[in-house]
Amino acid sequence: MNVRREKIDSANFFVFDNTLRYLYITLRNRGAGLLAIEFSHRGKIWRADTPEEAIRLRQQLDVEDLRESTDPEADAWLLSEWTPEVFANFLLAIGEQQKAAVLIMAEHAGISSAELAKRLKLDNEMALAGVISGLSKQLKTLDLSPDDLYTVKTTWNGKRKERFFFLRDNFRQAAEEAEWPEVKGGKDATSTKRTRK
Repeated sequence: MNVRREKIDSANFFVFDNTLRYLYITLRNRGAGLLAIEFSHRGKIWRADTPEEAIRLRQQLDVEDLRESTDPEADAWLLSEWTPEVFANFLLAIGEQQKAAVLIMAEHAGISSAELAKRLKLDNEMALAGVISGLSKQLKTLDLSPDDLYTVKTTWNGKRKERFFFLRDNFRQAAEEAEWPEVKGGKDATSTKRTRK
């Protein structure tokens, strides 16, 4: 008797699952949109009106989580690396693409590799890997490592791996002290210094 009831229950779930699937396909084919997407994050309910808004909101919350998970003590021991002289030499040594990548990182608390590649107008993340590799080589010539400049946090979104770049707070502080990327005249700080000779 129990075996028969289980078969009936599983058949009902199968019919229910198929009905939902067909309803979903019909809604998509008709161009209908679902509203009020809700999800929970750190015990708080978040609501978005469109899937795009939900994705953006979730990415923003993930970036904030990753930012909070960075080790503040790690920044403290690296503080002495970015003296004004080292910072100025760094800006002179790196290439234009690398400088643009660092500038974009500086504009965000944290940025995904996909978004960084998009903002640099690169074809894909493989091209971004070349830019980051070049940056690493240029840092090495200054006796610095990528870890002195930024940290990378990796997360998994389903089966897709996402990397987020976070500039070190001590680099941000050195950039602020050097008034980089802009000074009151609106020009790059390094180019302004070169014209003052």
